[in-house]
Amino acid sequence: MPALTVKAVTKALSEYVRPDEDLVAKLNLVMPRLYAMGMWKDLLYDWSIDTTNDYFTLPEHSETLLGAMLQDSPVAVRSQWHDYRIGGYAKAGPAPIFGVVDDGFHEVKEDLVHKALTDVYTIRVKPTGTNANLPVGGSITVVYGKNDDNNVGEDSTASFTFELEGGASFLTTSDVNIINVKSISFEGVSYDVCVYAYNSTSAKSVTLAIVKGDGVARYRRFRFSNPSAKSNNIKLLLKRSWSPVLVQDDLIYLGNLNAIKHGLLGMLAEDNADLERAQYHWTICRQLLDEELDAARGAAKPRLSLDPSGSGSSILNII
Repeated sequence: MPALTVKAVTKALSEYVRPDEDLVAKLNLVMPRLYAMGMWKDLLYDWSIDTTNDYFTLPEHSETLLGAMLQDSPVAVRSQWHDYRIGGYAKAGPAPIFGVVDDGFHEVKEDLVHKALTDVYTIRVKPTGTNANLPVGGSITVVYGKNDDNNVGEDSTASFTFELEGGASFLTTSDVNIINVKSISFEGVSYDVCVYAYNSTSAKSVTLAIVKGDGVARYRRFRFSNPSAKSNNIKLLLKRSWSPVLVQDDLIYLGNLNAIKHGLLGMLAEDNADLERAQYHWTICRQLLDEELDAARGAAKPRLSLDPSGSGSSILNII
Protein backbone atom coordinates (compact mmCIF):
# COMPACT_ATOMS: atom_id res chain seq x y z
CA MET A 1 0.00 0.00 0.00
CA PRO A 2 1.62 3.32 -1.05
CA ALA A 3 0.36 5.52 1.80
CA LEU A 4 -1.47 5.26 5.10
CA THR A 5 -3.02 7.59 7.67
CA VAL A 6 -1.76 7.76 11.23
CA LYS A 7 -5.11 6.33 12.27
CA ALA A 8 -4.55 3.17 10.18
CA VAL A 9 -1.04 2.70 11.57
CA THR A 10 -2.27 3.24 15.12
CA LYS A 11 -5.00 0.64 14.66
CA ALA A 12 -2.56 -1.95 13.31
CA LEU A 13 0.57 -1.34 15.41
CA SER A 14 -0.43 0.24 18.73
CA GLU A 15 0.53 -2.97 20.58
CA TYR A 16 4.19 -2.57 19.53
CA VAL A 17 4.82 0.39 21.84
CA ARG A 18 4.74 0.44 25.61
CA PRO A 19 1.40 1.44 27.19
CA ASP A 20 2.95 4.60 28.66
CA GLU A 21 4.29 5.76 25.26
CA ASP A 22 2.61 7.74 22.50
CA LEU A 23 2.65 5.96 19.13
CA VAL A 24 2.52 9.27 17.22
CA ALA A 25 5.67 10.48 19.00
CA LYS A 26 7.38 7.16 18.21
CA LEU A 27 6.42 7.44 14.53
CA ASN A 28 8.08 10.86 14.42
CA LEU A 29 11.32 9.16 15.51
CA VAL A 30 11.10 5.96 13.45
CA MET A 31 9.76 7.20 10.12
CA PRO A 32 12.57 9.69 9.30
CA ARG A 33 15.03 6.78 9.51
CA LEU A 34 12.91 4.64 7.19
CA TYR A 35 12.51 7.53 4.73
CA ALA A 36 16.29 8.07 4.69
CA MET A 37 17.07 4.42 3.88
CA GLY A 38 16.22 4.73 0.17
CA MET A 39 14.03 5.95 -2.68
CA TRP A 40 11.04 3.90 -1.62
CA LYS A 41 7.71 3.53 -3.36
CA ASP A 42 5.60 6.71 -3.24
CA LEU A 43 8.48 8.81 -1.89
CA LEU A 44 9.30 10.12 -5.38
CA TYR A 45 6.95 12.63 -6.98
CA ASP A 46 6.79 15.36 -9.64
CA TRP A 47 6.44 19.08 -8.93
CA SER A 48 6.07 22.06 -11.27
CA ILE A 49 7.13 25.66 -10.59
CA ASP A 50 6.63 28.84 -12.64
CA THR A 51 8.98 31.68 -11.73
CA THR A 52 10.50 34.90 -13.08
CA ASN A 53 13.40 34.71 -10.60
CA ASP A 54 16.82 33.25 -11.34
CA TYR A 55 16.26 30.70 -8.59
CA PHE A 56 13.59 28.32 -7.36
CA THR A 57 12.87 26.78 -3.98
CA LEU A 58 11.94 23.20 -3.23
CA PRO A 59 8.57 22.81 -1.47
CA GLU A 60 8.53 22.19 2.26
CA HIS A 61 7.48 18.54 1.86
CA SER A 62 10.56 17.61 -0.21
CA GLU A 63 14.00 16.46 0.88
CA THR A 64 16.10 16.54 -2.27
CA LEU A 65 16.09 17.20 -6.01
CA LEU A 66 16.68 14.16 -8.21
CA GLY A 67 16.09 15.65 -11.67
CA ALA A 68 14.99 18.88 -13.34
CA MET A 69 13.56 20.06 -16.66
CA LEU A 70 13.74 23.73 -17.62
CA GLN A 71 11.12 24.65 -20.23
CA ASP A 72 10.63 20.89 -20.85
CA SER A 73 14.35 20.30 -21.52
CA PRO A 74 16.41 18.18 -19.08
CA VAL A 75 19.19 20.10 -17.31
CA ALA A 76 22.08 19.00 -15.14
CA VAL A 77 21.96 19.48 -11.37
CA ARG A 78 25.18 20.78 -9.82
CA SER A 79 26.30 20.75 -6.18
CA GLN A 80 27.13 23.72 -3.94
CA TRP A 81 30.82 23.11 -4.73
CA HIS A 82 30.25 23.97 -8.40
CA ASP A 83 30.90 27.72 -8.05
CA TYR A 84 34.10 27.17 -6.09
CA ARG A 85 35.59 24.49 -8.32
CA ILE A 86 34.35 25.16 -11.85
CA GLY A 87 32.24 28.16 -12.77
CA GLY A 88 32.87 30.82 -10.15
CA TYR A 89 30.01 32.89 -8.79
CA ALA A 90 28.04 34.94 -11.30
CA LYS A 91 25.55 37.47 -9.93
CA ALA A 92 23.33 36.95 -12.98
CA GLY A 93 23.22 33.20 -12.29
CA PRO A 94 25.22 30.26 -13.63
CA ALA A 95 25.82 29.85 -17.37
CA PRO A 96 22.99 27.96 -19.14
CA ILE A 97 25.34 25.06 -19.91
CA PHE A 98 25.63 24.32 -16.19
CA GLY A 99 21.89 23.78 -15.63
CA VAL A 100 20.78 24.37 -12.03
CA VAL A 101 23.17 24.85 -9.11
CA ASP A 102 22.45 24.02 -5.47
CA ASP A 103 22.33 27.25 -3.45
CA GLY A 104 21.93 25.69 -0.01
CA PHE A 105 19.25 26.51 2.56
CA HIS A 106 17.50 29.86 2.99
CA GLU A 107 15.08 31.37 5.48
CA VAL A 108 12.19 31.87 3.06
CA LYS A 109 10.78 30.53 -0.19
CA GLU A 110 11.24 33.83 -2.01
CA ASP A 111 13.26 36.94 -1.14
CA LEU A 112 11.56 40.32 -0.78
CA VAL A 113 12.54 42.92 -3.39
CA HIS A 114 13.60 46.30 -1.95
CA LYS A 115 14.82 48.67 -4.66
CA ALA A 116 12.67 51.71 -3.86
CA LEU A 117 11.15 53.27 -0.77
CA THR A 118 7.76 51.87 -1.79
CA ASP A 119 9.16 48.30 -1.67
CA VAL A 120 8.11 47.72 1.95
CA TYR A 121 5.88 45.02 3.37
CA THR A 122 3.83 43.77 6.27
CA ILE A 123 4.12 40.13 7.33
CA ARG A 124 0.87 38.19 7.61
CA VAL A 125 -0.28 34.67 8.44
CA LYS A 126 -3.35 32.87 7.12
CA PRO A 127 -4.74 29.31 7.03
CA THR A 128 -4.22 27.10 3.99
CA GLY A 129 -6.31 24.52 2.15
CA THR A 130 -9.86 24.00 3.37
CA ASN A 131 -9.25 25.66 6.74
CA ALA A 132 -11.15 28.94 7.04
CA ASN A 133 -9.54 30.07 10.29
CA LEU A 134 -6.15 29.94 11.96
CA PRO A 135 -5.54 27.09 14.44
CA VAL A 136 -6.32 27.45 18.11
CA GLY A 137 -3.01 27.51 19.96
CA GLY A 138 0.57 27.85 18.84
CA SER A 139 2.77 30.76 17.85
CA ILE A 140 4.88 31.97 14.92
CA THR A 141 7.82 34.35 15.43
CA VAL A 142 9.29 36.35 12.54
CA VAL A 143 12.58 38.26 12.76
CA TYR A 144 12.93 40.91 10.04
CA GLY A 145 14.80 43.97 8.85
CA LYS A 146 13.10 47.38 8.56
CA ASN A 147 13.60 50.60 6.64
CA ASP A 148 13.20 53.58 9.00
CA ASP A 149 14.28 56.59 6.92
CA ASN A 150 14.13 58.09 3.44
CA ASN A 151 17.04 56.04 2.10
CA VAL A 152 16.80 52.58 0.58
CA GLY A 153 18.24 49.85 2.82
CA GLU A 154 17.96 48.19 6.20
CA ASP A 155 18.10 50.44 9.26
CA SER A 156 17.05 48.19 12.13
CA THR A 157 16.00 44.67 13.10
CA ALA A 158 12.83 43.70 14.94
CA SER A 159 10.68 40.65 15.67
CA PHE A 160 6.98 39.93 15.94
CA THR A 161 5.18 36.91 17.41
CA PHE A 162 1.81 35.82 16.07
CA GLU A 163 -0.21 34.21 18.85
CA LEU A 164 -2.63 31.81 17.16
CA GLU A 165 -5.87 31.85 19.13
CA GLY A 166 -8.26 30.67 16.41
CA GLY A 167 -11.22 32.49 14.91
CA ALA A 168 -9.19 34.90 12.74
CA SER A 169 -8.79 34.48 8.99
CA PHE A 170 -5.40 36.26 9.07
CA LEU A 171 -3.07 38.22 11.38
CA THR A 172 -0.60 40.98 10.47
CA THR A 173 2.45 42.69 11.96
CA SER A 174 2.25 46.18 13.37
CA ASP A 175 5.30 47.23 11.32
CA VAL A 176 4.56 48.23 7.72
CA ASN A 177 8.13 49.00 6.61
CA ILE A 178 9.64 45.48 6.46
CA ILE A 179 12.21 44.86 3.70
CA ASN A 180 13.62 41.38 4.46
CA VAL A 181 13.07 38.32 6.65
CA LYS A 182 15.88 36.82 8.73
CA SER A 183 14.13 33.87 10.37
CA ILE A 184 10.72 32.26 10.90
CA SER A 185 10.26 29.97 13.91
CA PHE A 186 7.07 28.30 15.05
CA GLU A 187 5.73 26.23 17.93
CA GLY A 188 2.57 24.18 18.47
CA VAL A 189 0.99 24.92 15.07
CA SER A 190 -1.54 22.10 14.59
CA TYR A 191 -2.02 22.43 10.82
CA ASP A 192 -0.50 24.21 7.85
CA VAL A 193 -0.31 28.01 8.12
CA CYS A 194 0.96 30.29 5.35
CA VAL A 195 3.36 33.10 6.28
CA TYR A 196 3.46 35.76 3.57
CA ALA A 197 4.52 39.34 2.91
CA TYR A 198 2.05 41.91 1.60
CA ASN A 199 2.97 45.08 -0.29
CA SER A 200 0.14 47.61 0.08
CA THR A 201 1.45 49.76 -2.79
CA SER A 202 1.35 47.03 -5.44
CA ALA A 203 -1.26 44.91 -3.61
CA LYS A 204 0.93 41.86 -4.26
CA SER A 205 1.80 39.03 -1.90
CA VAL A 206 4.97 36.94 -1.60
CA THR A 207 4.73 33.52 0.07
CA LEU A 208 7.51 33.18 2.64
CA ALA A 209 6.84 29.82 4.30
CA ILE A 210 4.28 27.13 5.08
CA VAL A 211 4.66 26.05 8.71
CA LYS A 212 3.27 23.27 10.89
CA GLY A 213 4.26 21.76 14.23
CA ASP A 214 7.48 23.00 15.89
CA GLY A 215 10.64 24.17 14.19
CA VAL A 216 12.38 26.79 12.05
CA ALA A 217 11.60 27.43 8.39
CA ARG A 218 14.45 26.44 6.05
CA TYR A 219 14.13 26.05 2.27
CA ARG A 220 16.50 24.39 -0.22
CA ARG A 221 17.17 26.71 -3.15
CA PHE A 222 18.66 26.21 -6.64
CA ARG A 223 19.97 28.88 -9.05
CA PHE A 224 19.78 28.89 -12.84
CA SER A 225 20.38 31.31 -15.71
CA ASN A 226 17.56 33.82 -16.22
CA PRO A 227 19.14 37.23 -16.98
CA SER A 228 16.02 38.64 -18.68
CA ALA A 229 13.71 37.71 -15.77
CA LYS A 230 11.32 35.90 -18.08
CA SER A 231 8.77 33.41 -16.81
CA ASN A 232 10.16 29.86 -16.79
CA ASN A 233 8.44 26.57 -16.10
CA ILE A 234 10.54 24.10 -14.13
CA LYS A 235 9.50 20.50 -13.66
CA LEU A 236 11.17 18.68 -10.79
CA LEU A 237 11.56 15.08 -9.68
CA LEU A 238 11.70 15.17 -5.89
CA LYS A 239 12.00 12.87 -2.92
CA ARG A 240 9.58 13.47 -0.09
CA SER A 241 10.85 14.52 3.29
CA TRP A 242 9.30 13.31 6.50
CA SER A 243 6.70 15.79 7.75
CA PRO A 244 6.05 15.30 11.48
CA VAL A 245 2.58 13.87 12.09
CA LEU A 246 0.36 15.46 14.70
CA VAL A 247 -3.19 14.20 14.20
CA GLN A 248 -4.81 10.91 13.16
CA ASP A 249 -5.65 12.14 9.64
CA ASP A 250 -2.05 13.00 8.72
CA LEU A 251 -0.58 10.96 5.87
CA ILE A 252 2.42 8.63 5.98
CA TYR A 253 3.83 8.05 2.47
CA LEU A 254 5.29 4.68 3.35
CA GLY A 255 2.59 2.06 3.76
CA ASN A 256 4.64 -1.06 4.57
CA LEU A 257 3.25 -1.96 7.98
CA ASN A 258 5.76 -4.75 8.51
CA ALA A 259 8.67 -2.37 7.98
CA ILE A 260 7.13 0.17 10.36
CA LYS A 261 6.60 -2.60 12.93
CA HIS A 262 10.27 -3.61 12.81
CA GLY A 263 11.23 0.06 13.06
CA LEU A 264 9.19 0.41 16.25
CA LEU A 265 10.76 -2.78 17.65
CA GLY A 266 14.22 -1.55 16.68
CA MET A 267 13.61 1.72 18.52
CA LEU A 268 12.36 -0.21 21.56
CA ALA A 269 15.50 -2.39 21.53
CA GLU A 270 17.70 0.73 21.35
CA ASP A 271 15.85 2.20 24.34
CA ASN A 272 16.68 -1.02 26.22
CA ALA A 273 20.36 -0.84 25.14
CA ASP A 274 19.98 -4.08 23.14
CA LEU A 275 21.99 -2.93 20.13
CA GLU A 276 22.29 -6.38 18.52
CA ARG A 277 18.52 -6.87 18.47
CA ALA A 278 18.05 -3.27 17.27
CA GLN A 279 20.43 -3.84 14.35
CA TYR A 280 18.49 -6.99 13.42
CA HIS A 281 15.18 -5.09 13.25
CA TRP A 282 16.61 -2.20 11.19
CA THR A 283 18.18 -4.70 8.78
CA ILE A 284 14.80 -6.40 8.33
CA CYS A 285 13.26 -2.96 7.67
CA ARG A 286 15.60 -2.33 4.77
CA GLN A 287 15.11 -5.84 3.40
CA LEU A 288 11.33 -5.52 3.44
CA LEU A 289 11.41 -2.12 1.74
CA ASP A 290 13.89 -3.34 -0.89
CA GLU A 291 11.63 -6.28 -1.72
CA GLU A 292 8.57 -4.02 -1.94
CA LEU A 293 10.41 -1.58 -4.23
CA ASP A 294 11.62 -4.38 -6.49
CA ALA A 295 8.07 -5.71 -6.82
CA ALA A 296 6.63 -2.25 -7.45
CA ARG A 297 9.05 -1.47 -10.29
CA GLY A 298 7.87 -4.41 -12.37
CA ALA A 299 9.38 -4.20 -15.85
CA ALA A 300 10.61 -0.64 -15.31
CA LYS A 301 13.93 -1.63 -13.80
CA PRO A 302 17.27 -0.04 -14.67
CA ARG A 303 19.36 -2.23 -16.96
CA LEU A 304 23.11 -2.23 -17.34
CA SER A 305 24.08 -1.43 -20.93
CA LEU A 306 27.66 -1.85 -22.17
CA ASP A 307 28.91 -0.32 -25.41
CA PRO A 308 32.30 -1.75 -26.57
CA SER A 309 32.99 1.43 -28.55
CA GLY A 310 32.62 3.64 -25.50
CA SER A 311 29.88 5.81 -24.02
CA GLY A 312 27.26 7.23 -26.38
CA SER A 313 26.97 6.27 -30.02
CA SER A 314 29.67 4.36 -31.85
CA ILE A 315 31.98 6.24 -34.21
CA LEU A 316 31.30 5.46 -37.84
CA ASN A 317 34.18 4.55 -40.16
CA ILE A 318 33.83 6.97 -43.08
CA ILE A 319 37.12 6.11 -44.79
